[in-house]
Amino acid sequence: MAGIYGLRKRLLLVLLAFALLPMVILGIISLVEMNHASVDVQSNITSLSTSLNRSSLEVGRGGADQVQLAIAKSRQYDEFFGRIASENELVAGYLAAGSTNESCTPEGIWVAPIDSNQITSDIRDATIRSLCAPARIMQALHKSKSSQYLSYIGTEDGVLAVWPYSNKTLRNTAPFSYKDMPYYSQARQKKKTIWTGPYVTDKGDYAITVTTPFYRKDVFAGIAGMDVSLYPIYSDLSSLQGRGYPFIMDSSGLIIYRSKNKPENDLKELFVTDNLFESNNPEVRALVRNMIKESSGSSVIGLGDGDGYVAFSRIATLGWIVCIAYPAEEMSLPARYIDSGVKDVAMSATAGLNDASRKVWEYALTLFVLTVFSVLGAGWLMSRRIDGQIESLSNAAAKISRGEFNVAIEISGELSPLAVSFNKMAQGLKGYVGRQEAEAVLRGGSGKEMAFLEGVKRNLIPVNVPQEEEYEIKTLYWPSEMDGFDLYDIARAGDKIAFAMAGVGGDGVQAAMLAIMSRTLIRASPDKLDPAKAISDLNMQINQYGHGTNLACFYALLDPVNHTLEYVNAGFNPPFIVDPGGMVDTLGGGGIALGMLDRMDLEKTLIPIQLGDVMVMYSNGVVELENGSNGQFGIERLINLVINNRHRTASEILMIAEKSLLDYSKSKRSSSDVTLIIIKRS
Repeated sequence: MAGIYGLRKRLLLVLLAFALLPMVILGIISLVEMNHASVDVQSNITSLSTSLNRSSLEVGRGGADQVQLAIAKSRQYDEFFGRIASENELVAGYLAAGSTNESCTPEGIWVAPIDSNQITSDIRDATIRSLCAPARIMQALHKSKSSQYLSYIGTEDGVLAVWPYSNKTLRNTAPFSYKDMPYYSQARQKKKTIWTGPYVTDKGDYAITVTTPFYRKDVFAGIAGMDVSLYPIYSDLSSLQGRGYPFIMDSSGLIIYRSKNKPENDLKELFVTDNLFESNNPEVRALVRNMIKESSGSSVIGLGDGDGYVAFSRIATLGWIVCIAYPAEEMSLPARYIDSGVKDVAMSATAGLNDASRKVWEYALTLFVLTVFSVLGAGWLMSRRIDGQIESLSNAAAKISRGEFNVAIEISGELSPLAVSFNKMAQGLKGYVGRQEAEAVLRGGSGKEMAFLEGVKRNLIPVNVPQEEEYEIKTLYWPSEMDGFDLYDIARAGDKIAFAMAGVGGDGVQAAMLAIMSRTLIRASPDKLDPAKAISDLNMQINQYGHGTNLACFYALLDPVNHTLEYVNAGFNPPFIVDPGGMVDTLGGGGIALGMLDRMDLEKTLIPIQLGDVMVMYSNGVVELENGSNGQFGIERLINLVINNRHRTASEILMIAEKSLLDYSKSKRSSSDVTLIIIKRS
């Protein structure tokens, strides 16, 4: 007990030492740091304002949606050229077989003049007979492809077949000139399919030539070729939506094709010359070298007074490069908002730091005095309370020594552990049961919250997905065990079908409440037939009642009568459409999530839905699904899956996607909800 009584004095000294030492250290550090900060803050914030825009562009390079769009376009064009090359090689294969059993005179045949040698004439006749089947195949392929405006077969012994057949075509192609053309000699020399061009036709159209040599008994016998119009590529580039400016460059840096809409901003400097290697801007020349070296990616370059962002991907068949350029202000909107006020903040911050430095001495002295008196007063009160607690413990010890075990000491504060020990000696079993009951209550509370969150996720799923003639709509939803939310809703809106998909920011009950509120407000909105107005109103409600939460949202209206889709996108993953030919179009949008700005003026977009189009909406959980090596499923894998199965029904595409996701992730659970919607017009 003597040691316990001495605790009072030691406790006072310890409290005083621990209170004064931090005060002294804090005062010294504050003065040093405040003086240092007042000198450096102006230069630091000025440097921040200069580099902020470029830094925002550097974030996520190589994995942005713009790069994925360039990759999708390059693969689309690569498939286009590869399909044409395969068809031309098919004709060359039939030519190599050289069957002369059939007797015919194919349309479009021109024969070079010969001498009186009968053997030469017989050889010519055999050559003409060997062209019967290949010429019919060539003509059938030509009729099925609107992009091919001339197909031809040329042999070493002067027999030429062209399609479509006309005297003008023969005059332009025939009199021995085809054997003098570069495509003929290069195909013979390289012994494989080659591409030559592009060049301008007599109609002013850009075209490219594919040529495949064929051999009979290992001897060069001639070529099969096609002149292919590049108008579909030019038209597709010009129809790309969004704020990017697309163009195609070859391996020498020459711009082959660009969108018909010319840029009016800083991007103009990128196109001062037709060959980017000849640009006066060293960053542009470095950009070309990087694009030739890498198969895909992105680069940030300085253009005039601003910056530009270029995403690119190579067309493997031709070695050309698909590029999409964006002005810096379109890629760094949040940074520009911060940058607009950063210099004013720098001035006010410097003045505030200087003022704080002058006042810190006054605050430190005042705080020191208050601390000393507070510690002394608290120590005196504590010593009084310790005296009373010691007396209670002494009385309890006396009762226990007399065999009175039914005692309960109620002491709070410094000596409460000793009081608990006394109580445990008399009521150990009761204390154990109490602790078990407390733990059971805690477990029950956690389980109720998990059950509540799981119930909210399940109840937010639309029970009945509306269906429409000519359209098939299928959905996949895997709720995760995490407390984040994916929200999706499909409902009738008059004579249209409304689609909403969102990622809810926040965790737990707060995210659940935001998800419930958002779906209710969208369905009840009087402006749900106006996507821009409906989502702008939802942004106002989230700002007013969401308490700092946010919602990345995509909202669209499908018109099954006019076959159009009208949509807005506020920070959500951009859906994509795969047409029957395998071409991919990413729906523009993105921007800022709801709840980030007090007011948002969203721009709605209207696009047509063609027969055979497959539209895909997806959440982060799909592309961020990981395998055992922590590799992500990725947007490129999803796009290729849809391209390869675009001729199937929406149900089949969804089943294949679900199996691919399961096979990829194995037994690894998703860290966020997985939501996928497939819409196909058939």
